[in-house]
Amino acid sequence: MLNDDQINIYQNEGLIKSPTCLSEQKVKELNLALDKYLLEHKNENNEFVSGLYERDEAFLKFALYPEIINEVKQLIGEDIILWGSSLFCKAQKTGNETPWHQDGEYWPIKPLESVTIWLAIDEVTSENGPLQYIPGSHLNKSLAEHKTLDKKNITLNQTLKNIDKLKEKSKYVTLQPGMFSIHDVYLFHGSKANYSGKRRAGLTYRYMPATSLFDHEGAREIEKKIGYSLQRQLHLVSGTDKANNKIFKDHTI
Repeated sequence: MLNDDQINIYQNEGLIKSPTCLSEQKVKELNLALDKYLLEHKNENNEFVSGLYERDEAFLKFALYPEIINEVKQLIGEDIILWGSSLFCKAQKTGNETPWHQDGEYWPIKPLESVTIWLAIDEVTSENGPLQYIPGSHLNKSLAEHKTLDKKNITLNQTLKNIDKLKEKSKYVTLQPGMFSIHDVYLFHGSKANYSGKRRAGLTYRYMPATSLFDHEGAREIEKKIGYSLQRQLHLVSGTDKANNKIFKDHTI
């Protein structure tokens, strides 16, 4: 669980590195699931895989671990929907950059509120492309202007305009396998390419308060801009669905 000081850091900076680390057995299960997935999809680009648990339901159980859910409750309340997951698997030497962005630029959630768990499978160091963020960039709770990038070797095609003057304020997040960070939907963040000799693999899980609506129809307009599907399975993981979402499965029963 997060203590009061850690919750204050999250509220003020927009990101907290959790004091929690999953057990060795759970880290082993993470690695086995990833190894199996990469083998089965060896002919695909696995640098960034959106909609991960829809593609492979083996990754759903990690998002339901109480160690994670209990901390999410502290930040967004008791009524929680798991609505998304992604794999970020930066290969050694050639791992792609993730341009600076706000997560909310991509998401059809109304009202816009969500948190992201970034769960490390590999060790994340300062050399292998860790998540970077601008502390406090979430505080005005608004989406800044983004632009579309027409370039290769990136995981996302949208980036923040006018980010260069803010980069000197950035921090980065290092993690051991089984550790995770939590960040706000409005936070400015990204990551550099991985030129090191170590792979950097991690999972993101997205949770929103069940007082918000995931607008599947509205998502189609965003899909045209970003180039991939946002049609997601919604899983109720705590409390009740107060916004009448299209719940795929209720895990609270």
